[in-house]
Amino acid sequence: MKKSRDKNLKMKHIYYMILVIVSSCAQNGKEAKTNSNQTIEKIENSKDSISIQELKLLTKVEAIHKYGIPSSIEQFTLHDAHGEFRNTITNKYSQKERQNESIVIDELTWEKDQETWITVWYEVQQKKSVPKEIYIWNKGDEF
Repeated sequence: MKKSRDKNLKMKHIYYMILVIVSSCAQNGKEAKTNSNQTIEKIENSKDSISIQELKLLTKVEAIHKYGIPSSIEQFTLHDAHGEFRNTITNKYSQKERQNESIVIDELTWEKDQETWITVWYEVQQKKSVPKEIYIWNKGDEF
């Protein structure tokens, strides 16, 4: 049990360090560093420039390289009580998998156009984060 808590605490620290780096670079303007020392340039997306089909095939790092720094980034451990917004990712896993609370999800949201957001949920695995579900929603929607 202690080992699991230590691992979760370590992952949270790593995640927060990456989040701080990405946030500070986004505020300063143009680029951020990934954990593999690759530079990510912030790009402005033209209307409908984000391809859902491509997002299904790209890892998290590849998607950031292609579409720029997301508007928001969150990481959470999957369980049964995430609320309506995360139902689509929650339902991708069995109740037993969710109850184990061993699945870590990165949630990245980009602005698709002036009226819509696109959220991609990536399952965090040892070597990379792979897309598990995509959700397009209108700005101003409340969950």
